[in-house]
Amino acid sequence: MIGNNFIGILGALLVLITSYDAIRTTLSATQAGPLTNRILSLLWSLLIRLPQSRHKHHILASAGMWFSLMLVITWLVLTWAGWFLLFCSTFEAVVNASTSAPATLIERAYFTGYTVTTLGYGDFVPGDADWRMPATIAAANGFFLFTLTVTYMLNVISSVTQKRQLALNISAMGQTPYQILESSTDEGEYQSLSLQVLHLQQAINTVGQQHLAFPILHYFHSVHSDTALPLALTRLYHALTLACYGCSTLSPSTRSQLVSAQHTLEQFMITLGSAFITPKKDMPDIPDLTEFAKLPGFDKSPSELQAYLESLDQQKLLLAYIQKDGWEWRDVWHPPKKT
Repeated sequence: MIGNNFIGILGALLVLITSYDAIRTTLSATQAGPLTNRILSLLWSLLIRLPQSRHKHHILASAGMWFSLMLVITWLVLTWAGWFLLFCSTFEAVVNASTSAPATLIERAYFTGYTVTTLGYGDFVPGDADWRMPATIAAANGFFLFTLTVTYMLNVISSVTQKRQLALNISAMGQTPYQILESSTDEGEYQSLSLQVLHLQQAINTVGQQHLAFPILHYFHSVHSDTALPLALTRLYHALTLACYGCSTLSPSTRSQLVSAQHTLEQFMITLGSAFITPKKDMPDIPDLTEFAKLPGFDKSPSELQAYLESLDQQKLLLAYIQKDGWEWRDVWHPPKKT
């Protein structure tokens, strides 16, 4: 293996691909690198296909932590492997510091490990001046990768907290679209609803951009429905949509605020659709809306409300968002029991 130029080229390519993937994932603020995206998407698609049980959500909830750890380990291992192959391309790449004898495979792996982890040179050193610069670049590559991953993961943890906080704030308004509207009727004026969503819009925009900047956020699942952002946002979207369509007597200011919040949610969905979610082909089932038609201020029949919701293309994207997070469409309208 030692002294093979092809091995060196392969190692250089592996280092470049891994570095590009890490930089694209952590710094692009748009989407994950190709390697990261394929690995995480494949693993997550396998997990969400698990049969429904009381343990499924607990399994999914642990995925984000393990995915993060696996991502860091993958980058480090591939970087180490790439530099190891590069240092195996010639006999002179790594030698014993005392005897100047060419290093063995195990010794080259050892040299690569402490060089990439920036521990400095030990018993083995670059064989000649031509290999001092690659060794220096390897150390810089390792330092950069360590710094990048630590900073990235700290930001991810902060974003996960904000994501769950937003879900809790929406869930406090109601556990279903009906509860959200029922708790803020104001005798048909829905002014309190408009004030509540006014304070949520900035948080929704922030979390939407965080999903682009930190794609691994998609894989941080919540065990309970009240901290599950897909459920919370879908419930809020339906509440706002029904209020705007079903209440023709809303004041101009209230309607304007509700429509603005509705557009914010739609922009969030567009953000997800551009990087993570593919809309479903079939429209989700809309339940009976008789209760909604009886709410103060509503002047549309249950069939009119249902037909309007079924006409919205956003429903297909919302269905995909719900299912890709491991939940069911019925959980939007009937909150599951906590386990």
